[in-house]
Amino acid sequence: MRNYKYLLAMLLLFEFCLAGCEKGTKIKSLEPNFGNVSGHDVVVIHGNGFKTGMVVQFGEQQVKNVVIENSSRLRVKTPPGIEGKVDVIVIGNDGKKFALTNGFSYIRGTP
Repeated sequence: MRNYKYLLAMLLLFEFCLAGCEKGTKIKSLEPNFGNVSGHDVVVIHGNGFKTGMVVQFGEQQVKNVVIENSSRLRVKTPPGIEGKVDVIVIGNDGKKFALTNGFSYIRGTP
């Protein structure tokens, strides 16, 4: 009987984790999702699985300073870019890339 209780407890814990745990790194949104082509705009990246040491790119341009506020929020300053939409990419310590396709728009002038 004791083994069944242990097994039941393990199954309930497993179900709880499946229902409430988001696995892996994911970019959900950017705030704001546009900025000036000259760069230097502060952008907050919302998602999950963010860890120290991650690299962020806007298109092919790497961000110089990534501030990890918590596991679901990064703060960066955009690098300069060319007018149009670019993918936003977060690269994990293991080299895996997670992208938000066309997630940011570079515009000319003041938004």
